[in-house]
Amino acid sequence: MVYDLAFFYTALAVGILTLYSILKRANGWYYTIKFSSKKYHIPPGDMGWPYVGNTLFYFTSFISDYPDSFLSYFLTRFGPGGMYKGYIFGKPSIIVTKPEITRKILMDEENLDRGMPNYMKRLVGLTTSIEEDKCIRRLTAPIKSHGFLSDAYFDHMNEVMKTSFEKWAAMEEPIKFLSEMKKPTFEVFMRILVGGEVDQELFDAVFKENNCIISGVCSLPINIPGFAYNKAIKARRALAKILQQILVERRKAMIAKDYKAMPKSNIIDMLLDDDDDEGKGLNDEKIIRMLILFSFAGYEPVALMATKAIMFLEKHPEFLQKAKEEQEDIVKRRSSSNVGLSFGEIRQMKYLSKVINETLRIASNQTVFLKDTNTPYNINGYTIPRGWKFFALAWNIHMDPDIYVKPEEFNPSRWDDLETKPGSLLPFSMGPRACPGSNLAKLEISVILHYFLLYYRLEQVNPEIKTYPTENCLVRFKKLSV
Repeated sequence: MVYDLAFFYTALAVGILTLYSILKRANGWYYTIKFSSKKYHIPPGDMGWPYVGNTLFYFTSFISDYPDSFLSYFLTRFGPGGMYKGYIFGKPSIIVTKPEITRKILMDEENLDRGMPNYMKRLVGLTTSIEEDKCIRRLTAPIKSHGFLSDAYFDHMNEVMKTSFEKWAAMEEPIKFLSEMKKPTFEVFMRILVGGEVDQELFDAVFKENNCIISGVCSLPINIPGFAYNKAIKARRALAKILQQILVERRKAMIAKDYKAMPKSNIIDMLLDDDDDEGKGLNDEKIIRMLILFSFAGYEPVALMATKAIMFLEKHPEFLQKAKEEQEDIVKRRSSSNVGLSFGEIRQMKYLSKVINETLRIASNQTVFLKDTNTPYNINGYTIPRGWKFFALAWNIHMDPDIYVKPEEFNPSRWDDLETKPGSLLPFSMGPRACPGSNLAKLEISVILHYFLLYYRLEQVNPEIKTYPTENCLVRFKKLSV
């Protein structure tokens, strides 16, 4: 009897291990057989489990304390080749780890399409053609201009950030750092989106739905009530209705005025400008899709980077002091103590720009670049089948010791004489579809850090308690005596 039980459990264990081994390799076997033709040459790798592939591994690694474990697995097991086959977001994929390969796929618009997964597209929305994308980028080009930002929005941005710090310092109860930082950056974004004063009820509604969409994008696509993705789908519908009403009201206002003579000083007016090359404007569906995309990317990354910069500086007093001295020197050079921060002074913040660069380098650990092949694609000695996805992370480039000495260390002074090749710093991507809001983001972060360095310090409450993300910890702002 004892022998029979031992044999049964041994056989059961062997069977489970065998089944596990087969399932673990089944995805790889399937695609190896499917693309075994001589015209394809695919790099080594691990395609994970059927249906889910490596997606769960990717998500779990990036919410853990070891975000580099995902790429390290491929590098350690398959060598430093720089390209590995995998299966991510429902598609066979090529995981890219080398800067020169990443640069090539980001710059190639002819053979590679945007590779955002369908579940993310459903939430965020993207342009459906290169022509449409070019049209929208042309219409919204002023957003990238320093002149446009300084003339139209700098004073508002300045006042919002200054007031926010004053409010936080006056609070007796601690605040959730990242959650609170999102509010002023979103207030600035809403002014750029719709122009003029923003009604509080509208602000609250759009802010709520946007945050819900962001949570859904960063979650597994489980479309079941109660899960973040399901809530995000509902939030997108609600946000689309709100934006549709804004468009209706804006068009009514345009009818009552000389629209052609009106300055296009906000994103909605720019997208409603139908004076394009073919005389065709964007319909409401396309405009709403783009407004949701802008809303997704227009404020949360700014809040996150500003929050991380403050936390980095608090942990490194020597860099904080050096950045503070630069801001004090700028204030001393003002003609009057009553004169506030000016746009011209932003250009004088040489060391602060290095602090921002270093923050963007270290803190872009979740920045992902996705491209889909629209034809068999030759790269780095391999031929990748049509329909496969390229998957690249800014993290492994920003942490490359061949580019950055001791890359894990926060050291703004590394930028004093650092010469890097294009594609070595990619917080905003690169190429034709690089983020158009990069100048706005750096400007906002500069204003935030200016007021923090001069007048405030941060006190973290219960630092032993872990939060996700880490930047959403409880904090208090203390105003310095000056």
